[in-house]
Amino acid sequence: MEIRPIKPAERIQLSKIQGIAFLFTQDFSEYEQNPEKFEKGYETGRAAFDDSGKMCSGLELIPYHVRFDGNTVPMGGIGGVASLPEERKKRYIRKVFEYCTEEMYEKGVVFSYLYPFSHEYYRKFGYELNLTGIECAVPFSSLSHFRQTGDVRMFVPGMETSDIISVYRQFIQDKNLSVVREQKHWERFFGKDPFKTNIFLYVWYDGEGVAKGYFQYSVERNEKNRQEQNMKIHEFIWLNGEAFAGMLAFLNGFYPQFRNLFLRLPHFADILSFFPEPYKVEQHIRTQGMNRVVNVRKALQLMKAPSGSGEAVIEVEDPFFPRNSGRYLVVWEDGKSGVAESDREPDMICSVNDLSQLITGFATVSQLHTAGRIEAKRGFDRLDKLFAKKKLFLNDHF
Repeated sequence: MEIRPIKPAERIQLSKIQGIAFLFTQDFSEYEQNPEKFEKGYETGRAAFDDSGKMCSGLELIPYHVRFDGNTVPMGGIGGVASLPEERKKRYIRKVFEYCTEEMYEKGVVFSYLYPFSHEYYRKFGYELNLTGIECAVPFSSLSHFRQTGDVRMFVPGMETSDIISVYRQFIQDKNLSVVREQKHWERFFGKDPFKTNIFLYVWYDGEGVAKGYFQYSVERNEKNRQEQNMKIHEFIWLNGEAFAGMLAFLNGFYPQFRNLFLRLPHFADILSFFPEPYKVEQHIRTQGMNRVVNVRKALQLMKAPSGSGEAVIEVEDPFFPRNSGRYLVVWEDGKSGVAESDREPDMICSVNDLSQLITGFATVSQLHTAGRIEAKRGFDRLDKLFAKKKLFLNDHF
């Protein structure tokens, strides 16, 4: 067995394996005449080959940068995990993940993120649920109390993009795991011609002409009954309550063209406070992706120190990637912290999976201890202060 990055000419084979696994169709007949078309993006491919040289499994390892406690850190996005049906259950994927985890560690990557088909499957590789969102269904008839403020402008390809990028950058500053989007990411976002795709992007400006929010939506049509048309919001970003309410007020103008507004919001959003009849807003919690701490020591060093002073010894168990396993002494004072190895009795013992939830602020020590997932021997208040609840946001898919 050999695990390695794929070569340009092997891109088509990995694409075929992914097509079989995810049941999507693609016409490969042009390959001989236009090989460059199918070799594009080969740099992200990692694959397992059997002793005969046959590609059996593979995935995409995509470099990103994300926000973490006021820092911008490297993150490895995992996507397109796939195996040939006849090669499944032969541990090829496990070996590819071992290779990628080592590669990311050596490159200084702090976190790795993926969207699972099964949380249980990827948990054995050190990943854990690290993000939830709120799926809202809002009848357009319930938006009538919102009063239009500010100014709303539609964006079309070719227009200036700096206002939208500025709003996004401000929004993610204090939200862990948010992708720091580069030009290539924005090109996909801005490249949708609304008149061809029915995907529309609007920007909200306050009374001084400063952009404070934007949203992107598509139309869910019912060709048999036009009264059943719904609007689906793909991204809804706001910098203050006025922008949040102002965009909903603008959306009120679409009634009665649309019946329902389907809106996906981050876990910390409080939409109910904007409605006099909150029972009309249906909400469902949706689990999203899984995160893994790739380098425990580096993540602990970058973690924001709590106020005051204190210390704690954290024992981390990472059987999949033993280089992370060990006891870490975390010391903090006046907003600064340090991390060192320790042989002292631990205050807390946790898996790398649970640390992934704690360090990003998805969960607290008290929560995980109540669930029986971690062993906290003493100092709950101190540990909850060290691993405090935080805001998270990630709306990029790979």
